[in-house]
Amino acid sequence: MENSSESLALTGKVMAQQANPQPRKNRGLGPSILKASTIAYLVMGIVGFEICWWYHKNVRTLLGDISYNHATTLYIVVAAVAFLLLFQRLMEDFFASYVTFKRRMALMFGGLGWLGVIWLALVSAVGEEILFRGAIQPFLGLWFTSVLFGLLHLDPEGGVSAWTVWAMVAGVILGAVVEVTGSLWPAIMIHFLVNFVGIRALTRIVLKPVKATPDVSGGPGGP
Repeated sequence: MENSSESLALTGKVMAQQANPQPRKNRGLGPSILKASTIAYLVMGIVGFEICWWYHKNVRTLLGDISYNHATTLYIVVAAVAFLLLFQRLMEDFFASYVTFKRRMALMFGGLGWLGVIWLALVSAVGEEILFRGAIQPFLGLWFTSVLFGLLHLDPEGGVSAWTVWAMVAGVILGAVVEVTGSLWPAIMIHFLVNFVGIRALTRIVLKPVKATPDVSGGPGGP
């Protein structure tokens, strides 16, 4: 009888946990995603650098000293970062698909520590800016490059989403900053800061599992 009571108590506890699951820490696929992303962004950066060096011959200009007024450049960086983060928040408030996308991304980037977040934000900013703003924008111009940049940011199903629109707007701002300042460094700084805040936020999302559905099938064999 005592064993039967303990068994019933244990069964009741398990059922209660299934009915009311607790939020779990977001461990995600951080380490493996970090490796794959690093390779992808390094390839982007190398390809972009080669195009800039051999075809545009603008590496010294884009990656040299910033000739634009430094104080104005700082204001531009701060304003651009603030705008993009605010716009991102507005997208979350008005588009449910954006929130769903963030949860899916949290599954990927969960488990990244501070160093992983910093590295991923840095390598993505450098790789994408050298390729898109340094190598592609002189070919296609600001607007077409921004559209192409947005299309790089599709949802997990490969469709255009609110995230894609946000990336297009970000591409316009980053491209305009490069055209105004004549340097990639301000755009890289903006890109890094926005990515850092965004990736760090993804790693802090607490994933809430869906409540278990009671089994009404009549047993393993069904009705």
